[in-house]
Amino acid sequence: MPYPFDAQFVLPFPQLPVIIRKIASTDTTSEITALLDTGADATLVPESFLEHIQADELYATRVRSHWGEWRAVTVYVVDLVVAGETLPAIEVIADEQGDVILLGRNVLNLLILLLDGPNRQSDVLVRRPLRL
Repeated sequence: MPYPFDAQFVLPFPQLPVIIRKIASTDTTSEITALLDTGADATLVPESFLEHIQADELYATRVRSHWGEWRAVTVYVVDLVVAGETLPAIEVIADEQGDVILLGRNVLNLLILLLDGPNRQSDVLVRRPLRL
């Protein structure tokens, strides 16, 4: 099922629905729209979502933003359901400042994605197409 790009941005942004689930639990968020950031190494999730489901904290570390500054962060582990595909035990960075989920390459590389820029839609495929 194709999902439309988010047109709130100057250049429309690919997005997919996500549910965040605490590991070995039924505690989940509702379905949330996440932006696909193919330039990000890791996935960022607003800290409030992680606190809501009482996600398991793994460790503290530092990350460098695309602007070059370093920031202390906390890494959590959760199950992600991305466009209906369950991805178990995914490490995510708690974002204290933002209110948007950014799916980075640690998640995107686990999926077969179709980013259809001309039609401004994205999709997760269950198998590789024979030909596009």
